[in-house]
Amino acid sequence: MTISEIAKLANVSIGTVDRVLHKRGRVAPETVEKIMTIVNDYGYQANTFARNLKLSKNFHIGVLIPMLHSEFGYWNLIYEGILKAAKELSPLAVSIDMVEFDRSKPENFMNTAEKLLIKKPDAILLAPVLPDAAREFLAKYNEMDYAFIDSPLPDMFPVSTVVQNPFRGGYLAGRMMNLLSPQEGTYITVQTHKAAYNSSERARGFKTFFSNKKGYRNIELEVQLTDGGIELLENAYREYSDIKGIFVVNDAVHRIANIIALLGRKNQTVLIGYDLIDQNRKAMLCGQVDCLLSQRPDFQGYTAIYQLYRKGILNQMPDPTICVPIDIILPENLEDERSTIIPQEALCIPRNK
Repeated sequence: MTISEIAKLANVSIGTVDRVLHKRGRVAPETVEKIMTIVNDYGYQANTFARNLKLSKNFHIGVLIPMLHSEFGYWNLIYEGILKAAKELSPLAVSIDMVEFDRSKPENFMNTAEKLLIKKPDAILLAPVLPDAAREFLAKYNEMDYAFIDSPLPDMFPVSTVVQNPFRGGYLAGRMMNLLSPQEGTYITVQTHKAAYNSSERARGFKTFFSNKKGYRNIELEVQLTDGGIELLENAYREYSDIKGIFVVNDAVHRIANIIALLGRKNQTVLIGYDLIDQNRKAMLCGQVDCLLSQRPDFQGYTAIYQLYRKGILNQMPDPTICVPIDIILPENLEDERSTIIPQEALCIPRNK
């Protein structure tokens, strides 16, 4: 039995098992008892080769993701998961180095990525949100192990891909839209990063859901948030008087919700988007957003680090694809302690009446 198998049975991290077996660090007594019961029942023999390897060589993972402050803090959530895994694995000589790239400047991606390579990582964790730039980078350095988070990238060969299926996410958004607004009419898909594979697949999934429904029309808009988007959406409402709902394929749904509220169109428009960032939480609490789909960003970062560790240190075969569950969040199941102490008026922008 391996450490990872013990960790799975005990429902704890690999780092916790290692601390118990080697009697270092603090672990709750009940956890120690659970782990040692498994060890005694199933048997465990230390992998001397792996242990010697970890003691003599630091396994260094390079992390390449968009700037943490961008996209309303979504990447910070991913990084929190990465840091959690790195902290647990630090006794096993695993370390990380991160480089942030500007998603709005794909022409500078390669220079930014090469700064990470100066630190000589053993493996790379990459968010391939700039598909062409990511392909170019990985083609140039194709001998290095790498894993994907946030978005898959077809025809590539990562050690592991820890992502949500974007097509299914978009299709589910269509089903939720149909439940929340079972009316014929026009339904708009809003994209802000159309070149990203996961964005285009979510839009395709949403469109596919409505493709066989008579009386339903799907219009796709690409909104540049730096320009506000008010004029584009205002023109859409003028052109299509029967707009019933808007699906935003990423976490910018709160920005679109603000625009819809300013236009006085919320009463006729169901809004669905992605991810439980603070701004989207607040928008849902005050009735501007009707449904959110979550892709568990912290879980993605945490799990991907462990998959690279399995390959690089334990010499195990990682799971090639780990599908992140699609969480559906509605106002009824939104847990937020702050909702009981923050007046709703403080969370909402004024609405036109």
